[in-house]
Amino acid sequence: MYLSQHDLLTGAITLAIILLALFSIEITVKKKLLSKLIGRKLLHITAICSCAYAIHSFENKTVLAYIFLSFFFVLLAIINKGWMQVNAYKTYGIALFPLAFSVLLFIPVFPNNTIVFAALILGICDAAAGLAGEYFGKQKITFLFENKSWAGFIAFYLSALLLSFCWYSFNLSASKILFCALLALLPAITELFSYKGSDNFTVPVFAAIWMLLLKNLMPGEHLVLLLCIVVFIALCFFAVYKKWLTVSGATAALWMALLLLVTGGLKAFIAPGIFLLSGSLLSKLNKNDKEKNGRNAIQVFCNGIVGISCLIIFAVSHQQVYLLAALVSFCISMSDSVSSELGTYLKGTTVDMLSFKKLPPGISGGISWQGSLSGLIGAAILAAAVCLAYQFSLTVFLWLTVSGFTGMLTDSILGSTVQKKYTSATGAIIEDYETNAVKTKGFNWCNNDMVNILSNILITALFLLLYR
Repeated sequence: MYLSQHDLLTGAITLAIILLALFSIEITVKKKLLSKLIGRKLLHITAICSCAYAIHSFENKTVLAYIFLSFFFVLLAIINKGWMQVNAYKTYGIALFPLAFSVLLFIPVFPNNTIVFAALILGICDAAAGLAGEYFGKQKITFLFENKSWAGFIAFYLSALLLSFCWYSFNLSASKILFCALLALLPAITELFSYKGSDNFTVPVFAAIWMLLLKNLMPGEHLVLLLCIVVFIALCFFAVYKKWLTVSGATAALWMALLLLVTGGLKAFIAPGIFLLSGSLLSKLNKNDKEKNGRNAIQVFCNGIVGISCLIIFAVSHQQVYLLAALVSFCISMSDSVSSELGTYLKGTTVDMLSFKKLPPGISGGISWQGSLSGLIGAAILAAAVCLAYQFSLTVFLWLTVSGFTGMLTDSILGSTVQKKYTSATGAIIEDYETNAVKTKGFNWCNNDMVNILSNILITALFLLLYR
């Protein structure tokens, strides 16, 4: 692969700036001229903005993508060796941003200026959020696995808004101001859902996706989108009030709603809307259920991220099979949720999916004829609703129903085989550890949420392979 003198010079300048920043910041931190936090954030801004310069200036984008990918593996090895530790716990964030840039450069649908903008969003706005969260975010909320603050969110959004204005050289009409206000929103929400530096990947990737999708809308549609967002924020407050969702769950639902609106319009809300409403209502049947205070962000993402991903591909490719795959994903979630809630409530005889040993109702891997029938009906109801809305054929209805029901059964199989379970001190089979409980089955990394997303991915992927 050919590298021009211009590309070699660009790469050398980029690397030199990063190394100079690394050594100078290291020295100033050691001499206590800068705090470790500010030093880290300055290095973050310098390194990532230098990468944005390289993305903007490089002529051979394919080679640059491979260079970023190589740096990802190098940094990954360095982190695993423990040579670069920026926190008390191991974080892979420093390796994830070159991976994000590599992925975006490899996908031809993303224009170069969109990738540059996404990189700047990560470099500048993520640092602003971290500083504001540290100094002003006294009240923290666990949105996914890490504590975040609304102060950090506001700092991210305002800096992203300012960056958007600068991007358009402050030559702004009313429609452009609205566009910039929308453009800053999804990346700011995305940053809240971080785990060990994962936002170094998710923020630039979804910032690029969001910018691409917003540009595909007509200017008049941006105002409609804003009005829909206002309505949906009100619905999120209502869902938290009714304890259908936790604060983190409502924020995750808002994140998904933004993508639903720009990928499929209001019709895209039919499937997840029915699932959310039915699941929230049915969960109240079981008073001792751990979701009695509402679904959290992890549960929302596990049930919706596969469908959202398929809708994004559909919006970009315009291939209907990905729309159907998204609907399959929501049918799987619907079937599993209805089966679990009604199966537990009806208290029928529950047996292990594979061994047929008797299990307490509600334990993953267990099935009953009441729960299975409920799951089949749930999938059929959702399939019928979307087929009426999209005017799909009876064949599509059967595909959606069978796929949803198969996903529910797959969830039970995985729950029986790989999900971790414990035997309590009293001899009862339980899913969550308690004092003196002994693990008797499954892998430590595999809980009910992991089983939900794995079964969803497997059956949705199988549908994409089989459907013609």
